[in-house]
Amino acid sequence: MWGKEFMYDSLLEWDKDLTIRPALAETWETPDDKTWVFHLRKGVKFHDGKELDSADVKYSFDLQNNPPPPGSIKNFYPKIASIDLPDKYTVKLNMSQADPTVAGYLAWARYSPIIPVGMYDKLNPITQGIGTGPFKLVEYIQNDHVTYVRNEDFWKPGLPYLNELTLKVMPDEQARIAALRSGAIDGCTVSSDSARPLKNDSSLTVLYGLYAAHREMQMTIKGGEAKPWNDKRVRQAISAAVNRQDIIDKVYGGDASLSAEVPPGYGDWPIPEAELKGKYFVQDLEKAKRLMSEAGFSNGFSVELQAIAAPPDYTQIAEVLKEQLSAIKIDVKVVPLEIGTFAKNNTDGTFEWHQTGRGMRGDVSNYMADFDPSTSTYKNWFGEGWKSEELAGLISQGLTTIDQGKRKDLYRRMQEILIDESPHITIAQPYKYQVVRKPVKDMYVAYTDFNGGLREAWLDT
Repeated sequence: MWGKEFMYDSLLEWDKDLTIRPALAETWETPDDKTWVFHLRKGVKFHDGKELDSADVKYSFDLQNNPPPPGSIKNFYPKIASIDLPDKYTVKLNMSQADPTVAGYLAWARYSPIIPVGMYDKLNPITQGIGTGPFKLVEYIQNDHVTYVRNEDFWKPGLPYLNELTLKVMPDEQARIAALRSGAIDGCTVSSDSARPLKNDSSLTVLYGLYAAHREMQMTIKGGEAKPWNDKRVRQAISAAVNRQDIIDKVYGGDASLSAEVPPGYGDWPIPEAELKGKYFVQDLEKAKRLMSEAGFSNGFSVELQAIAAPPDYTQIAEVLKEQLSAIKIDVKVVPLEIGTFAKNNTDGTFEWHQTGRGMRGDVSNYMADFDPSTSTYKNWFGEGWKSEELAGLISQGLTTIDQGKRKDLYRRMQEILIDESPHITIAQPYKYQVVRKPVKDMYVAYTDFNGGLREAWLDT
């Protein structure tokens, strides 16, 4: 998906501060809560020379809603009942209900790219593509590289600045750094530990920022399985026993922020870190021991904590959790797993505890989707073992509330409920470090984690 960032656009886009801006839609309006009308830019060309029109938008939306083989994720598709095309440059979305997620879905173009009518009949979208983005795909070699050239007809005048863009797959960090120092590559992502000494290299610029990938420990809480953490008091004890700042210091060298279920940096939706630090996430071992005793587990219990083996911070967090939870006599067995096995276990709900993370979401409601009782994810993780009636009601309300002020109150309350119920133990969101050679200008760490800065980066030669 990182490689496709530069090929496609959607009707709207985010800037680097997650402000929604016009993209392929020059203007739009919502005459009522169940109608969105988009007015397309005229003269926008796809990479094959075809002009963008409303039929292309409908074709794209239809495929997003009903993806052909090999399929795709459509969890975030808006509540679109039908699509009208009043003319060549106008698209009208008729919603089945009021849906405040539309703008975010479109701005986060990962799942809403606009492609020309018939593209799926012409090529394999896994390895090829035709979009309106700033770069045209030249070559894709799996697990090696993606090569792009400048789209001379890009709809943003003067952009992109780069004539060619190559994304090289280099899993080994030291190999990336060596290539960077030698000038073989112009930039790369590095760990915070590697970034520190690179700050002293006058030929390099170290960039950093938050990105949507907060880490959390989740538990399966299923009816019929008498697990200690089915008891809310045990979950609260676990949260109270965790020293999140200690994890940040040990695993990230201090380069991370505390996170509730909506991660820091996601606009003004998250609970401020000062509140998390001073009120919600204060380590309190005496409270934790008291809660364990009240729940009948003063002698603790044993549990298996599966962790993603790479990148290593997931397992490192798990090891610190093991150490910290021993204080309340919870014996944690850390089991590192490769990502494929881990992902399958997570989807199927075949685990006790998982040290995992969450990524970018188009709308704040998507961060609550895991706790929606109507979803298969919820049923696999929780079944009949856990439910908050208040949270379930708020989730439904948040999906139909258009007023942003009211929505913020709703999602604040949802986060508070999740902190209290602790079905997941949220921990922190690390900073992302990227290093570029000095001639690279206007690059930035994209909160979406998709290197969007390269769309407008340039070389000072």
